[in-house]
Amino acid sequence: MEVQILNLYSNEVEENSNLKGHHGQSFLITIGEEQIIYDVGHKGHILLHNMAILGIEPKNITKMVVSHGHFDHTGGLPVFLDSRNTEEKIPLYAHTDFREEKLFKLGIIKKNLGCPFISKEQEKKIEFILSSKSQQIVPYLRTTGEITKRKEVTGVEPIIKHWENNKLVVDPILDDNSLVLSTNEGEVIITGCAHSGILNICEHVKNQTARRIRAIIGGTHMATYTPEEVLYVAEELKNKYDFPDLYLNHCTDKMPNPFVKTTKTIDILKNKFGEEKVKNCMVGTKINFKYL
Repeated sequence: MEVQILNLYSNEVEENSNLKGHHGQSFLITIGEEQIIYDVGHKGHILLHNMAILGIEPKNITKMVVSHGHFDHTGGLPVFLDSRNTEEKIPLYAHTDFREEKLFKLGIIKKNLGCPFISKEQEKKIEFILSSKSQQIVPYLRTTGEITKRKEVTGVEPIIKHWENNKLVVDPILDDNSLVLSTNEGEVIITGCAHSGILNICEHVKNQTARRIRAIIGGTHMATYTPEEVLYVAEELKNKYDFPDLYLNHCTDKMPNPFVKTTKTIDILKNKFGEEKVKNCMVGTKINFKYL
């Protein structure tokens, strides 16, 4: 049996297509009769546009997983829910804290970064299945659950805040939740932003199964890493984590603020490993694996 991972929403699009790119993330994972959407991007109308071009009906989505509560992964939720002309509730798997208030704060500038408002009518379309622990979505596909063991560099930023004990403090983004797909050739890690740190996620997955890491797909927040940190991650992936294929996008080397200096991580990795190992992952990209 095969599983297909289709990129519905990200910063860049494949050439000669009518698809739209925008800062955010969404994947469609098709396993048998299941169509599982992982994140819904920032702008709902862009998500629906890309879904229509790719022949995906919102009402046919069977399950939803949210990687974390930031707006570029959840902002499309109200529009997506409104587009589902079905009475059947959609199961939504996420961390218990994914709807907490999250803020960007730099000096006197403060901006909401969290989930959008969801009306009572929209909430009625959702079956919330929330946990800080790993959750089985379907056979062969699960969430990592909360990753608290973080000895390697993370994607946590000092300007990203949340509330603790009535104080605004740096958000450790404990709701960061990646997916793990068990394939015939090993584990495939699918990330939203990998705020937990991609090496910490790899270690967590290895400790869960001890199986080979076959591929890593999605955002890794390495745009905020130094070039030296990127090269360190590259060596660790090669020597410690089975040298997986890399389908990286979004915050790996793109950030929403054009004035923030970012590291060109994908270029660094392609220069080191070549394009056969570091592959494109744009809107419209399809990746297939055989699962156990």
